Amino acid sequence: MSRPARFTLPVALVAVAAVVLVLAARQPAPAVASTEIGAYGFRPGELVADFSFRDVNGDRGRLSSLLEDHEAVVVFVRTTECPVSQRYGHRLARLEEEYGARGIAFAYLDVSSQDSEAKIREDIETFGFQGPFIADPEGRVGSHLQVKVSTEVFVIDRARTLRYRGAVDDQYGITFAKPEPRETWLVDALDALVAGEAIEVAETEASGCYLETTVATLPERDVSYHSRISRVVQNNCVTCHRDGGVAPFALDSYEQVAGFAPMIKWVVEEGRMPPWFANPEHGEWANDRTLSARDKRDLMAWIDGGTPEGDPELAPVERTFVNGWALEAEPEVIVQLPDPQDVPAEGVLDYRYVYVKTDFDKDLWVSGVQLQPTAPEVTHHIIVYQEEPDAETRGPWIAGYAPGTPPTIFPEGSGRKIEKGAWLMFELHYTTNGREAVDQAMMGLMLTDEEPELIVRTAAVGETEFEIPPHAANHEVVAEHTFEKRGTIYELAPHMHLRGKAFRYELVRADGSEEILLDVPRYDFNWQLFYQFADPLRIEPGDVLRGRAWFDNSADNPNNPDPSSAVSYGEQSFEEMMFGFFQWIADPETPTVADGQD
Repeated sequence: MSRPARFTLPVALVAVAAVVLVLAARQPAPAVASTEIGAYGFRPGELVADFSFRDVNGDRGRLSSLLEDHEAVVVFVRTTECPVSQRYGHRLARLEEEYGARGIAFAYLDVSSQDSEAKIREDIETFGFQGPFIADPEGRVGSHLQVKVSTEVFVIDRARTLRYRGAVDDQYGITFAKPEPRETWLVDALDALVAGEAIEVAETEASGCYLETTVATLPERDVSYHSRISRVVQNNCVTCHRDGGVAPFALDSYEQVAGFAPMIKWVVEEGRMPPWFANPEHGEWANDRTLSARDKRDLMAWIDGGTPEGDPELAPVERTFVNGWALEAEPEVIVQLPDPQDVPAEGVLDYRYVYVKTDFDKDLWVSGVQLQPTAPEVTHHIIVYQEEPDAETRGPWIAGYAPGTPPTIFPEGSGRKIEKGAWLMFELHYTTNGREAVDQAMMGLMLTDEEPELIVRTAAVGETEFEIPPHAANHEVVAEHTFEKRGTIYELAPHMHLRGKAFRYELVRADGSEEILLDVPRYDFNWQLFYQFADPLRIEPGDVLRGRAWFDNSADNPNNPDPSSAVSYGEQSFEEMMFGFFQWIADPETPTVADGQD
């Protein structure tokens, strides 16, 4: 199985200022109800109704009965006449045998009105299915799940939270049949669930025969904290807003979420949370943090309806978070700052540059890397370069960290080089939070034995020769990078400082056509995000990546340290930078040339 690309680019998140609120006492309120389901039905992270069913043997049951003594149930949608559904029969039976022994229950759902009981029994006998087989020609169960395709899979955990929805894998479809699957989404989801980990790809599109299920029988949806809002918060907030997280307060209980409800409403309506600033008119992003329209609508209705708590029995399974190394394996090499870094309680701190001489006796090829501060509460970001002391130019980028970003796992067959005996330079940016702290950050490396075929590069379209005039409210700086070889861009990350106002990436093809790749109309230095393409972007020789940055040096910019001064390039936040970082891999058949990093 191929490993997905999971990159992290520079400085994704920073410390958030503490918020002081007057928390009013709240009286119990009735649950908010809705029958709206949405164009594609239940989404991962939502509560699934405890629907009742009758299986092909006439036995009655409920979803909750399928989950008794099990970590989750996998509901496979099947029809006896769809050829794609039939191709998956033996695989489903093997999965049932393997994961049934690991605490996962299995059930089969046939919503086709053409399938007779005789055909269904033949299907069971042919493939050896053991779990209950639900014949649902009226679409009663199908309407609860909003079934669309004959090969869909629903993974529902013991709290009746939908954890995965979509295809088994990418081997079979209406128009294709591959010798082997390249993506094994269901297996990946089940492995993560059994291990108590987050499911990396929670929703895919299944290819099969289209089905129709009625929505007329849908019950009202209970929009209380435990049935709905806890799942919205869990999926979008608690990575940072939790006990031990990097956010200034936790949102991992009803009392916390209800107490902060006025603040939550404001930051969501203002588009400040969850932090995501890409203009939705341009690009599709694998790591899009935007609240769905349905989540936002339910959250606002819950707050306006008095924040009802609901039934605690409907609460989701509590998420667990990894403290420490989160790479796919324990790092084979760990490099730590030689001396602890004292961070005072107050003040604005300059960047720190710490050089570490390694004792590597050979070149290292890195397949995964994670930076880990020991005092994350004051660590704005860390960037590690391969660079000697007193170097005249910045060395090759190795890794970057900011709170909330995952480790960097390079795609299978690719990696990054650290030379024998290299110097590593740690660029450290600390922000004070009112308490003294001590940090001694570490970098963990996963290695591959042989030089990979593909070399991962971090480069930038950027400009260092510019000056922003005093009081200029919309000063533009433009930079371009011309590609000399074919390749694939995976991620973009605009980087400016306190006067940064907006940033845009444009691609000018060699034939003269142009497109906007990423538009960030409201840049925020406090949330410098990376944007990962849902479909990585292919580039050809002669294509030009253009970066456009706009700066606000006026008094109307509340972040502006001094609107009366001209501003030029510099590393401190009161100076400015203009970089459009991008993560990319050149095709192996093309020669290596200088392009920002080699």
